[in-house]
Amino acid sequence: MSYKLSFLSCLGIVIGTIIGSGIFIVPSIMIKVLPSPQLIMLVWVLAGVVSIIGGLVIAGMGNVFPEAKNLLDYYRLLFPPWISYAFNLASNWIINPCGTVAIAFVFAEYAGYFISLDHFQIKLTAIALLFGMTLIDSINMKIADRFQMIFTGVKIAAIILLITLLILPGEGNLNNFSSAPIMANWDMIKITGAFIAACTGALNAFDGWYMVSHLTAEVKGGNKTVSRSIIFGLIICMILYLLTTLAYHFVLTPTEVGSSKLVAVTALGKVSFGWAPGLIATMILISTASAVNANMIASSRLIASSAQNNMLPKYFSKINKRGVPVRAFGLIFIFETILVLTGSYELFLDVSLFAVWLFVTILTAGFLRAFIKRKNKVPGFKKIAMIAACILLIVFGVIYIGNFFLK
Repeated sequence: MSYKLSFLSCLGIVIGTIIGSGIFIVPSIMIKVLPSPQLIMLVWVLAGVVSIIGGLVIAGMGNVFPEAKNLLDYYRLLFPPWISYAFNLASNWIINPCGTVAIAFVFAEYAGYFISLDHFQIKLTAIALLFGMTLIDSINMKIADRFQMIFTGVKIAAIILLITLLILPGEGNLNNFSSAPIMANWDMIKITGAFIAACTGALNAFDGWYMVSHLTAEVKGGNKTVSRSIIFGLIICMILYLLTTLAYHFVLTPTEVGSSKLVAVTALGKVSFGWAPGLIATMILISTASAVNANMIASSRLIASSAQNNMLPKYFSKINKRGVPVRAFGLIFIFETILVLTGSYELFLDVSLFAVWLFVTILTAGFLRAFIKRKNKVPGFKKIAMIAACILLIVFGVIYIGNFFLK
């Protein structure tokens, strides 16, 4: 009998895929675009709520289509084949691998804090991480699950420690939450545009919450457990992101946050923790290793499912005696190694989030149409509430996608 994932296993994958290196970097990028700590906090809330609504919609789909094993099945059930192929192409060869490789590079760069590495050695370190995760994940899913749960737990504890170290000394200043003077002359249109642009960073930090859906067939309780893990995982991540951003701005002014390449190090340095760089480097290593592992576990299942549905050669659908798609892992490792060596993944990073929200919006629209047309009932969800959730997600998706063309 193959190993089955529990709710905590799924929760570890959700949090693992969401929290990578973003919370240590993204706040600096966001404040440059929208120089208002108060509005930045609102951006995090909006991005979190939108992602949670997405999780609720996925939960509704799972109840309406209990036979679905992953996101690919939802597209196959709701749309013509060409849309399923487009989603499969974008997910397998752009969104998932480019995101994973980018995180692996962050891991390798911060490994350089402890060991001096040149550019080529950084690439080798990233490949070594990918190989190590492939080895762990393809041999035994139980070991991979334990690894993911432990590293996710350590990751959460490390972020809570960071927040505590920034807030408890009481060396911050609430005046830091005042908006930058430059915004005094901004009109509502400019503020709205900056707000939407800042959402890009926040949504990027929340990206990956849907990945656990690819493991539905291996989960105790199926869609119900997966849906609960997505919603609870997103709530936990939103709380951590809000508290961490609050701690950063409590210690640093908007200008200091915006001028820092690694805001967590700058903030800890300001409250007189000389060992801050080493702590942050260790935190990022743990966080990124966990994210790479979670991404590879989920991506391998989509590859195998694609092969089972004749979107890839059947060879890659092979499952070993322990229920692990070993050949899918091998394909992922080879392709991601090529991306690392060539650096070509950078070409797709800007469009990957666009692709994610394009397909999320399309999927939600298809589900809403089917939901209304078939007069489906979703156990545990009010019909009007589900329709409202779908409409809100679609409206946000259209606005967000449209913003890409206005840049």
